[in-house]
Amino acid sequence: MPDDVAGEVRQYGTMLEPDEDSRSLVNCSLTWPGHGSVRVRAVALISRMPVTVRAEDILPGGDDEGYEAPGVTGRVGEDGRTWVVAECPGGLEGRVREVPGMYVTAAVDLPVPGKGKRAEYLADFRTAVHVANGVTAAQNCGGTALKTPTRVIDTYEPHVTKDADGGNIRVVGIDEPGLGVKKCRGLGKRAGFPGNWTAGGDLQDSRLLSVCGATILDRKDPWGTEPTPPDGAVVDVSAASWAGPISQSANGEYHYTGDSFTFREGERTKVIPESEPTELALWAGSECAAGSTYHRVTVRLETSDLSGHTLSEAQRTTFSKDARKLMDSYLADPDGWPRQQRCQDTKILGEVEGWQ
Repeated sequence: MPDDVAGEVRQYGTMLEPDEDSRSLVNCSLTWPGHGSVRVRAVALISRMPVTVRAEDILPGGDDEGYEAPGVTGRVGEDGRTWVVAECPGGLEGRVREVPGMYVTAAVDLPVPGKGKRAEYLADFRTAVHVANGVTAAQNCGGTALKTPTRVIDTYEPHVTKDADGGNIRVVGIDEPGLGVKKCRGLGKRAGFPGNWTAGGDLQDSRLLSVCGATILDRKDPWGTEPTPPDGAVVDVSAASWAGPISQSANGEYHYTGDSFTFREGERTKVIPESEPTELALWAGSECAAGSTYHRVTVRLETSDLSGHTLSEAQRTTFSKDARKLMDSYLADPDGWPRQQRCQDTKILGEVEGWQ
């Protein structure tokens, strides 16, 4: 900033009277009129985060734009909100119950080196990391300081067409970050499902979060896969884990949408309504390096019948067995996230039917 431009500091909800409490550890902005601003917020992770941590929203190659910084648990989505999660194993001070972590959001509206969204979001990530490290150091709550990121990765999967205006919707190329990442390579194959599986996953390199997905469908043209998978074949699978301070938040996200194992505990149906996916999720819980952890795997079957239909008892039983095979292989994969994070004392928690 030029020397003659004074910064203006504003704090929100953190200037407290005695015996009052605030959800925010930090909530402030610094503005240089006419030049830009920085806004940061750090909040104890005691409830569902204001941003999604569901597997389907984090897996690279989705329909929504997103960016990640390797080595940092966090993300920025199409809404432009950058967030990171930091551990605090010793607990944060001034909280009624034990709080093992926090999330930090940052928005930097300043001239930054480089061009485009990557440079802007890198500034956001770096600012959020500095704030998180500042809070953990001031509170002396343990854990390892987050490394300041040096790059961000675009996790959006653009479909490239031959026509410059995009008029030709036939896909001739895709850009899928995380395709073939080591921790996900065995997904689908290790479970013994037939077919030529390709796998990819998130690139956060986090001990709190991991997401993988695999498919036997053609990634350029799923409807044009040859040979066509037979009805009832497993064609898509996913596996995700959320550990420590982020685990309860993840379960809360799924419970909010009715997709947690606690939401319809014990229910088991076979009737699949019209246009609903034939997908089953299986949840498990473990103790891993970062603490209590939830694992979730999903299995989707191929079906040419988009009208309502009913699975036979044999089909429904096989579906459950397929999900369990996937979970067991995911947990046992020597290159997978659970083994790398020393997960143990695992318990199967329950199934969730995606068609309900």
